[in-house]
Amino acid sequence: LGRSKIFIRFPKTLFTTEDALEAKKPEIAVVLQKSWRGYREWANYQRIRHAVIVIQSAWRGTKARRRAKRRRQAAELIRRLIKGFIYRHEDYCPENEYFLDHVRYSFLKKLSKNLPKSVLDKSWLTPPPSVVEASEYLQTLHMRNMVIKYCRRVQPEWKKQMMQKVVASEIFKDQKDNYPPSVGRLFLDSRLEREQISLKVLQTLGSEKVQYGVSVIKYDRRGFKPRARQLLLMNSFAVLVDRTKIKQRIDYATLRGISVSSLMDGMVVLHVLCEDNKQKGDAVMHCSHVIELVTKVSMLAGKTSYVNVSPGSIRFTVARNKEGIIDFIRGSELKVAKGKRGHLVVIAPRITAS
Repeated sequence: LGRSKIFIRFPKTLFTTEDALEAKKPEIAVVLQKSWRGYREWANYQRIRHAVIVIQSAWRGTKARRRAKRRRQAAELIRRLIKGFIYRHEDYCPENEYFLDHVRYSFLKKLSKNLPKSVLDKSWLTPPPSVVEASEYLQTLHMRNMVIKYCRRVQPEWKKQMMQKVVASEIFKDQKDNYPPSVGRLFLDSRLEREQISLKVLQTLGSEKVQYGVSVIKYDRRGFKPRARQLLLMNSFAVLVDRTKIKQRIDYATLRGISVSSLMDGMVVLHVLCEDNKQKGDAVMHCSHVIELVTKVSMLAGKTSYVNVSPGSIRFTVARNKEGIIDFIRGSELKVAKGKRGHLVVIAPRITAS
């Protein structure tokens, strides 16, 4: 061996050395590859690690700045709310504007989730002092909107029913004792079936359509004898029918009033004009559905203001220049009879306590 060279005497040694080198080359290549790949991955890791540290640092700084900003805003908001609460009774000003706006917004948001769903629901959230006027205006608008929607959905038959109930309320509410029990009962189009009305009467009426029919007890004007009759209402007049014969025709134009008592009876008097001796006097009747009957007569005649609810007695015309009197008395049960003084005495039952 020299300093920089190897001297080989025998060729066999050279060949053996070359073979050993060739056999060692794959292992040497693996070591070199492993070292290079390790260095490359380590360098890549160092770059990634540095980038992650930079990103983390920037993000943590951003989060810290955001937290600090939120804390400052929260502190400022609390100060504004406290200051606004202190000045809440003052006029709208920079000191209380945020607090009052927050109160109004909170009330409106809560109100939007608790609005009444029916026209019968009169509940409403109690508004804060700063929005009392706006709350009243919103309540009126909301109720009007619900009424409009309800009216658009209501059927014609139900609308007619409600109109009749409204008229009945205007006439009898707090006036007649048997009105409250009638509120929950629907008015019928007629209390008589078409088969119950005589065909001869229908032929006599001709093209006039019966708008309403009901069985009544008519009392004679002089002897007050009760007689079973049918009262048929047309568009322009009403008739009292005895089986197959029309006993009296009352034109709505000659109807000068409708009288009922304030008690629990079914008496009703239709006052008509008696311009000559041919005209019959007023019609004195008893009907089990007096509220319904009077409402329909007054609406067909267009004379709802002509209904008189009398707390005492009722005077009626027997004939021209002659009058009769109906006296009303409270009693245990309904009774109608002629009194000693020649008056018709009606004993009406008392109101049953519910």
